Amino acid sequence: MLGLHQLRGRVGRGEYKSYCILKYQGNSEIIRQRMKVMQNTNDGFIISEKDLELRGSGEFFGTKQHGLPEFKIANLFEDMHILKMVQSLAVKILAKDPKLEKDENELLRKMIKEKFEDRIEI
Repeated sequence: MLGLHQLRGRVGRGEYKSYCILKYQGNSEIIRQRMKVMQNTNDGFIISEKDLELRGSGEFFGTKQHGLPEFKIANLFEDMHILKMVQSLAVKILAKDPKLEKDENELLRKMIKEKFEDRIEI
């Protein structure tokens, strides 16, 4: 199933004028907000960001029973800038020490190995 941002991004790609007609059921505030975003922008990033904001990180795939669990220390939407900084730092550390063998990365290696020993090999 396409997300709203994926669907919206496929409308208007050709040389001919195109239209996107959305039909929805319900009258909740979240539905109204989603439809308003779809009316106001063609930018898939804005649409997906707003959709994530409205659903929350615990409903990443649209339904609570199939969504990702809430993060223990971060909110995916509110803390995105921090998560990007951490990702950038992790990339830098791994570029300098791919197997985390340096003394300064010993604790990090140990923590990763304990947490993910059955899924990754360091």
